[in-house]
Amino acid sequence: MMKEKQKLQCKSRGNILLLHCFSLLVTVFVVHLFLQWTQNDLDAGLVVNFVFAWHTEKFLISTGVLVMLGLWLWALVGNIRLANALLVLSGGILGMATYEKMLQRNEPVYPSDLKMLTEATFLLEMLNGRTLAALSLVFLLFLAFVLYSLRQAKSKKTVKLGWKSRVLILITTSMALGYAGQFQQEGNLLKKAYDRTAYWIPYSQQMNYYNTGFVAGFLYNLSAAPMKLPADYSQEKIDVLKATYQQLADEINTNRTVALPETNVIYIMNESFADPLELVGLDLQTDPIPFTRALMDTSYSGELLSQGYGGGTANIEFEALTGFSMEPFAANITTPYTQFVSSRDNFPSIVSRLEQAGFRTTAIHPYNTTMYKRLENYEALGFDTFLYEDTMANTAKLDTNPYISDAAAYAEITAILKASAEKDFIHLVTMQNHTPYQDKYTAIPSAAETGIASQSIRNYLQDLQYSDQALAELLATLQEWDEPTIVVFWGDHWPSVFGEELYALNTLQNMHETPLFIYSNTQEVHKDLGVTSPIYFLPEVLELSSSRVTAFEALLMALQEQVPAFEKALYVNGNTGEYVSSREGLSEQARSLLADYDLIQYDTTTGNRYAEANGFYRIAD
Repeated sequence: MMKEKQKLQCKSRGNILLLHCFSLLVTVFVVHLFLQWTQNDLDAGLVVNFVFAWHTEKFLISTGVLVMLGLWLWALVGNIRLANALLVLSGGILGMATYEKMLQRNEPVYPSDLKMLTEATFLLEMLNGRTLAALSLVFLLFLAFVLYSLRQAKSKKTVKLGWKSRVLILITTSMALGYAGQFQQEGNLLKKAYDRTAYWIPYSQQMNYYNTGFVAGFLYNLSAAPMKLPADYSQEKIDVLKATYQQLADEINTNRTVALPETNVIYIMNESFADPLELVGLDLQTDPIPFTRALMDTSYSGELLSQGYGGGTANIEFEALTGFSMEPFAANITTPYTQFVSSRDNFPSIVSRLEQAGFRTTAIHPYNTTMYKRLENYEALGFDTFLYEDTMANTAKLDTNPYISDAAAYAEITAILKASAEKDFIHLVTMQNHTPYQDKYTAIPSAAETGIASQSIRNYLQDLQYSDQALAELLATLQEWDEPTIVVFWGDHWPSVFGEELYALNTLQNMHETPLFIYSNTQEVHKDLGVTSPIYFLPEVLELSSSRVTAFEALLMALQEQVPAFEKALYVNGNTGEYVSSREGLSEQARSLLADYDLIQYDTTTGNRYAEANGFYRIAD
């Protein structure tokens, strides 16, 4: 009788375990469908086709990865209901983050974005009411799951895993997930399994996720070496490039009057500063940036080819400060600031270049220090000082705008110049024009005045007007300043406030071009820069100040002639001035220069840093 009872109990326990496993599979399946749904703009038809018609094999592999995560959670917490609840919570938050990011930036969520969870308050401010309501619902469901799990903890219908089983499962799944984390390592078997049917698209992660699924796309963007090893990389090759471009630098320097810039240099990357008059389909009746437009007629000016749309500020900043483009990274990493720069003790940049020339270097970001790990990154790039919202002297805000104004940030610049006895390099990343745009100001241009019905767009137009006015005041101050000063001003990217319909009416190029000018308070020289990339800023500053160049800057100048601007899938052909979609559309000379550029970028970001040792970034004696 006792044996039969034990058999029944054992059988019952086994059945319950099977039910627990089944519940985990169901939860994983539902969460996986939800991630696909939010990634595909809530289009259920695309999800059904992806799972059951187009990409079933990839979906099953990805489901296996999520099952490993679910088993790991089960072994960690010991309760299947709580593990399922954690899966629902994390999947719900991740899915909604994906939907919101796709809506605002046409980009999916990357692994590096998870580091932004420390900025939860800032992220919540960017969400609309519908997304916040959905997020609240997911959180309430999670709490309901937890409460239910606690009530059922002593139920006979719940079987707890023994500690030996939990340890074994935890170790096994940790190893499996750790191996999945090495997705980009050569020979990774999980990636090979995907490779059977996956068509990876390194230049567009939106399409990459669409073609391979959320999980596969997410794994593809895990941290990896910034660049793959070029076939001809060696110390001898880098030394040859040094000799080649040093000779070019020497030729350029024969016509330069000073070894080092004898002027203050100010970089201003203005958040979401764009020119709405350039948009097709927007019948705007007023000019929100009249001062900027007039100034561009009397200075070095043109359009910046921005790597981002709706966001990506840190990547554009990285390009401007280092001279290294995001384009060669396209297959490996998405955010240098979070994926490798912050781990370096030092990194060649305009900051270190000017610091060696005796400049005092200051970074200003009127927000906090953790966004994109700027504190660590600015240290690696060589800044002497980093001023942020808690350390700035000028922190005024406009109306109900939650961010420090451009006017206040510019006042910080003039205060630094007045307090400094040395030449200054000041790099400012503004915040005034950051999303969200709804109800940002109590008084905004009217619909009748602008021809625009949308309040969000009119709030953004008010942002631009305030930016334009603040810029006029700053340059008026600098015009009276007795020290030579050069200002490089550009908008980092377009905002997503204009919506998908207007985006579709314009070309990809239009939505990635923002205003750019380089101003000098000692000379009025106009130069049409056309469309250019942030990597070329320093050579332009050195030309305007008649300063000598390094071998690296000579390489950039040679490259700029052949490829005036480039990002992934957008290349300006220097011979025709037209955009092409890949390097293959460029001249042989352009491709050769890009190959040299790739070698130097690989050497500095991934390789043995021979270029730093041989003086590639230093003025020759």
